[in-house]
Amino acid sequence: VQAVKGLNFHLDAGEILGIVGESGSGKSQSALSILGLLADNGTASGTVNFCGQNLLALPEAELRKIRGKRISMVFQDPMTSLNPYLTIAGQMTQVLRQHKKLSKEAAQEHCVEMLEAVKIPDARKCFDRYPHEFSGGMRQRVMIASCLLLSPDILIADEPTTALDVTVQAQIIRLMQDINERFGTAIIFITHDLGVVAGLCERVLVMHEGDLMEEGTTRKIFYQPKNAYTKALLEAAPRPHQQVTPFIQRDSETTGQGQDETSPLLDVHNLRVHFSVKNPERWSSKLLLKAVDGVNLSLQSGETLGVVGESGCGKSTLARAILRLVPATSGRVCLLGKTLTDLAEPKLRPLRKEMTIIFQDPLASLNPRMTVGSIVSEPLWTHRPDLSRQAVKREVVEVLQRVGLGNEGLNRYPHEFSGGQCQRIGIARALILKPRLIICDEPVSALDVPIQNQIMRLLADLQREFGLSLIFIAHDLAVVRNISHRIAVMYLGQIVEVAPALDLYERPFHPYTSALISAAPVPDPDAERKRKKQLLSGDLPSPISPPSGCRFQTRCRYAEHRCRAEVPELRRIGQTLVACHKAEELSTGRTH
Repeated sequence: VQAVKGLNFHLDAGEILGIVGESGSGKSQSALSILGLLADNGTASGTVNFCGQNLLALPEAELRKIRGKRISMVFQDPMTSLNPYLTIAGQMTQVLRQHKKLSKEAAQEHCVEMLEAVKIPDARKCFDRYPHEFSGGMRQRVMIASCLLLSPDILIADEPTTALDVTVQAQIIRLMQDINERFGTAIIFITHDLGVVAGLCERVLVMHEGDLMEEGTTRKIFYQPKNAYTKALLEAAPRPHQQVTPFIQRDSETTGQGQDETSPLLDVHNLRVHFSVKNPERWSSKLLLKAVDGVNLSLQSGETLGVVGESGCGKSTLARAILRLVPATSGRVCLLGKTLTDLAEPKLRPLRKEMTIIFQDPLASLNPRMTVGSIVSEPLWTHRPDLSRQAVKREVVEVLQRVGLGNEGLNRYPHEFSGGQCQRIGIARALILKPRLIICDEPVSALDVPIQNQIMRLLADLQREFGLSLIFIAHDLAVVRNISHRIAVMYLGQIVEVAPALDLYERPFHPYTSALISAAPVPDPDAERKRKKQLLSGDLPSPISPPSGCRFQTRCRYAEHRCRAEVPELRRIGQTLVACHKAEELSTGRTH
């Protein structure tokens, strides 16, 4: 396999260069080749000239002197890059003392200074903690600090924000800009997110299947693309701040907006899901983790409700509680007028065929030892045992064709398909029983942008054809905008705002919603660099000990005494439901 095919590019001192492309385009392999970090079965040819030396020709001992000291690399997942058995202090001082002859005290002091430089709060107190005690965003900051310890000339950042929430991503992007300005570090920023590139990079390389498709300044690539692939990437990029053609129709007939007199398909009332967890400080005692804490929502037939929020806010737990995959602590979930939370499993089973779920990771959600035909037909054998083998095969072939897969894949296994095809298989499995409700739990977050659009268009088409109701869970507001009739915003186990999709973007009432929208990058260099962003401070608080009053008050710049003392209730303002004491005041711009 030739992962990279004759790639040529240069990086100037102090420059930020973006490399974009879909998964498998050769972005990461190019970066790994520069540092001699290819797998044992990989070989690199050509030249990589750095300060007059060809890095590909250097012996490992010489390359080790450059790797980490002159050229550093930040990887996508900080948890797999950091040693879970060593404290942050142990790992950072080890890097420093390996390359410099410093005392332990001097090394520790320099490490603390660098942690402070990447905006780690209370850096000195955090120094002796283990990686698992930090949030994802903080772990990535630690990784960046470690890479900067030796003042490298080049920092290679390989998808450093892909696994992070959009609010944390905005903080890391700002940090990259600060590093470039403060230390003069040249940065190679690898990503598939064109919005990030638009706001950060000076030049861009566009790669596809190992080939360099186009190279140029950021403005030239975005405003005057010459290559057809570059144009297709730009057209597919989600644009959260711009009016685009939605995948769905938004009118009273399709959204249920004019059907208040009818019973909703799904009604969730005051739902709570609490888990008992061990107290890390006293193992003999237990703590209560409030994953979902008093959620109310409804869903009409044929409607799509988007659910957004940061990781850990309770979105997936809410989905599993609705499906009775995790027990509810209290509250009520009604489907088709029947209270699921009160039903014993034998009586619940007939209703299970009316509701199903599509998972985030398409490959991990499919049994690797079963053929596609067996995977898709399994629900039929469980819920419709009266069907003959021929009838089951007929149903399976029909649904596979409907999701864009032919029947030639019936006897193939999941690993033989691409990520997008595996997600289509998951959708076929969900559709096979013709359910009324499908919960889509981050169904496109693991896919490249063009494939994301294909899957969302497919879901919208299927909704129109079968009258499906969808709950579409995502952490990215740009993704849900074009498929949702209404959007619910979750924060720390509670819904803080629910509104029609367009209203939410045009006039958000809750400060958290405004911050989410503001943090989403725009694939337009001029617009992205001019607009004012609302960067959230800190991380999502622990659901074990949520803040008093409004749960967002610890991160809200408008918080006052009332916000810390009183819990805001969801109340209606026009077509919006919002839980904020100052909603009207903020929406009219009277608070600054």
